[in-house]
Amino acid sequence: MSYITFNMYFNQILKVVLEVLDDSDSSMRELALSLITEMLNYQKDAIEDSMEIVFEKLLHVTKDAVAKISNEANQCLNVLLAKYNPFTCLAITVPLLVSDDEKMLVVCINCLTKLVGRLSQEELIVQLPTFLPALFDAFNNQSPDVRKTVVFCLVDIYIMLGKAFAPYLEGLSSTQLRLVTIYANRISQARSGKPIDSNQ
Repeated sequence: MSYITFNMYFNQILKVVLEVLDDSDSSMRELALSLITEMLNYQKDAIEDSMEIVFEKLLHVTKDAVAKISNEANQCLNVLLAKYNPFTCLAITVPLLVSDDEKMLVVCINCLTKLVGRLSQEELIVQLPTFLPALFDAFNNQSPDVRKTVVFCLVDIYIMLGKAFAPYLEGLSSTQLRLVTIYANRISQARSGKPIDSNQ
């Protein structure tokens, strides 16, 4: 198949490959993921138009019962989060932060953590109101895995923004705030040799 023909039929090819991710045969699902990895790496412009459907499908596959497939879906997501427009990725991720599915919530918060690291301080501050309420709600989730993921996301934001982030944390309980502050200072100290307060 020529490059031009492939591009002409890209959307149909992508649709079929995404459908194979629901195949009962795990080797077929694995093959589909390896094709999606190639597409993400080498067909960026074509994928941009279908990003939402690809993103949500990959999120679903991260819950696959077969660990190898779940891990590969996570790797595909990492390519998306690292190479594609962070604002488009954020627009897809943020509405999913209200999921009742704990595993999905952990994956989505991990996605958010990776995305905030790609933004400048100014861009991040503008985006905070779009996701902090959902993140604070998730901090009260009964699942310790969800709460832990929230802590590390907030810590990363705190390290990026420093004391400018403090007013945004007023919605947390005193225990939650103490936890975030302790971890943020520890990690900042380990990375830069200074606690957060002295970085500003």
